[in-house]
Amino acid sequence: MLTDAAATGRLPMTEYEDRLAKAYSAQTYDDLDRLSNDLPGAIPCSNGGLCNPAPSTLLLAIMSGFERRGRWNVPKKLTMFTLFGGGVVDMRYADFTAPDVEIRSYSIFGGQTILVPPEVNVDVGGHGLMGSFDNSVSGEGSPGAPRVHIRGFSLLGSVGIKRKKRRNQIAD
Repeated sequence: MLTDAAATGRLPMTEYEDRLAKAYSAQTYDDLDRLSNDLPGAIPCSNGGLCNPAPSTLLLAIMSGFERRGRWNVPKKLTMFTLFGGGVVDMRYADFTAPDVEIRSYSIFGGQTILVPPEVNVDVGGHGLMGSFDNSVSGEGSPGAPRVHIRGFSLLGSVGIKRKKRRNQIAD
């Protein structure tokens, strides 16, 4: 966030260097939050810190595929479209940049899979026409965790949503 603020001219270079030195010596997340509290464009998160939402993203697969796995920034708004293709969005190791995430998922003659970690709250509302749109996600998320709103439709295709533990988590 500091680098972005300096690059866009919202933070003078001398102030950036000073805050960056403090960031490297920070001992807690609260120390880091204090360095970015007054930056323009920062949005308060439900955990009391600040969020800097990633830009809206479009994942497109026309007779091809897309995949988001591992460590990546989940934007506040994500649109996924598959036409004769497939896609996988795995949020288990991702960094949420906003407390509420809106996913629009459209699949025509294709398939999509959305994987969410156990603590994330999920709200699903989609329709399948001669295809399937998974409207039920097993389990409940944790209070205060990010909420993912998934909407969309599937025509002769599928959208599957699964709650899945991270590999390093021990089964209950």
